[in-house]
Amino acid sequence: MDAEPNPQLTPNARKFLEETTMKSIFGIPDEALDAIMALAYQLYQVGRYSEVEVLCRGLIAADHRYWWSYSLYAAALRRLGKLAEALAELDRGLAYEPNEPKLLFMRGEIREALAHQKTTSAPTGAGVSSTPNPQIAA
Repeated sequence: MDAEPNPQLTPNARKFLEETTMKSIFGIPDEALDAIMALAYQLYQVGRYSEVEVLCRGLIAADHRYWWSYSLYAAALRRLGKLAEALAELDRGLAYEPNEPKLLFMRGEIREALAHQKTTSAPTGAGVSSTPNPQIAA
């Protein structure tokens, strides 16, 4: 769900959208989402991060309350060097599972990498690599 609620929605409509998943509205069986999660993880393992992004966005659309999809999505974004986006996805997942150890650990890693990136970057941006940070990509 978006961080900023639509001002045209009533409080009841906002609550419904927050509490109701597309999975439940369309009757998507858990087994179907499990198969997509398994495929997304396999793609992650072989380095096909762009495909993982697409599948994770679909998983989140189907069930925005499940933390695992945010975790894999953030991991793929991290491998693509999109650290700020990865951090945002972790924060979204933590909104639903605030004590999930994997999300908390990954958030700490990415925050550290972003801080390291800021301290090692030249003020003008010279020398900044567009490739993923090898410290967090491993």
